[in-house]
Amino acid sequence: GESLRLLVGASVMDFDKAMTVMVVVSLALLLVGGFFVENMPSFIKWVKYLSPFKYSFDASQQMVFDRDVPCDGSGVLELICGGNSEGFATSEQVNEFLGVQGSIGFNIGILILMFILPRYGAYWFLNRKKGGERGT
Repeated sequence: GESLRLLVGASVMDFDKAMTVMVVVSLALLLVGGFFVENMPSFIKWVKYLSPFKYSFDASQQMVFDRDVPCDGSGVLELICGGNSEGFATSEQVNEFLGVQGSIGFNIGILILMFILPRYGAYWFLNRKKGGERGT
């Protein structure tokens, strides 16, 4: 989040325009990240891979469902449990049911990249600008 704000702030250089861009980008990434909207149109599904919310949500789901989940008959895991109130659904089955992608390490690695790469982009944008354009 902060790295992306630095990148947009360094590239736009006008506070009002940068705020507008960041509100739109932040809300779009939040919506496609998988927590609020599960079924997206096919032409926009690829945007979720740009969202840090997707990777943090997937990693958190894997940490929560790291053990077998009991079938309680509530119907939430009906596809896995078959409507039974006995037995367990394995953590792999639950994560597959929830659509979790990648391992915890992979998701954290992508988040680290999303922390570092926009900062280098912001440095590059600031380095390209002349001293007068930077406000000095």
